[in-house]
Amino acid sequence: MMRKGLIAVAVMASVVGGQAWAGISYQARTTSEGTKGADMQSNLVRAWVDGDKAKIEFVESNNPMMGKGTYLVTSDGSKTLYLVDPKEKTYSKFDLDGIAQLTGGAMKMMNAKFSDPKVEPLGEENGGLVVGIPTTLYRYRTSYTMSMSFMGMKTSSKTVEEQETWVAPKLVEAALGIWLRRDAPKTGNDELDGMIRAQRSKWQGFPLKQRTVRTATDNKGKSQVTTTTMEVIDWQPAVVPASTFAIPAGFKETDMFSAMGGEGDEGGNPFAKMLGGGKKKE
Repeated sequence: MMRKGLIAVAVMASVVGGQAWAGISYQARTTSEGTKGADMQSNLVRAWVDGDKAKIEFVESNNPMMGKGTYLVTSDGSKTLYLVDPKEKTYSKFDLDGIAQLTGGAMKMMNAKFSDPKVEPLGEENGGLVVGIPTTLYRYRTSYTMSMSFMGMKTSSKTVEEQETWVAPKLVEAALGIWLRRDAPKTGNDELDGMIRAQRSKWQGFPLKQRTVRTATDNKGKSQVTTTTMEVIDWQPAVVPASTFAIPAGFKETDMFSAMGGEGDEGGNPFAKMLGGGKKKE
């Protein structure tokens, strides 16, 4: 009887232990601060990840598109994302390609041109522990000159970004990429984007911390420095219910760009119109 009892306890401990490590919960904070004592902006997210499924809730947010209480969900390893608004009881496909197209359209309208693009690796070393997880620290510098002409006005600026990224090689769950992204936002220049992509392709795992110092200097020699830091500040194993990643029943699907003004709105955003913004899905 004693032996059977010990076996039962061992089996139960194994099951519970397996459940405890089935998922992950974490929090991450992003801060951005500019020159001349500008107010620091700060965003906080809370996340749950289980295999190919993930949810990112915006606890604090300065982003009008992703306000406090809204959240992103994926069930296919971040290939498809949905932005859910519990207050409005709506959801929309979060189209990163659409955002890139929107940016590209704006750049094209302003006749933006890039010159002298360069991405320089500055080092790779042991990054120590971030929330108890071993990391590799990558450093590199990105630089380019961009000129624009719009409505008779011409400007040009030289941009230099110094970036440090702490990447955890042992993190392999694809859904972590919903927030801890390995790919960088597109600049709108294929050559420069290709250079950045080539550097980041060397990363194994996902970034737990990233610090970018961006210096933009205009043609009059005036510089503006912005420092942006993203850091995971809490990381815990968790049992995550499947309902965490589900879009609630009864929520209506809308277009991601509808809030930007679309077709039928004379004052609508022209870039949103270009992407079909403003159309509500039935």
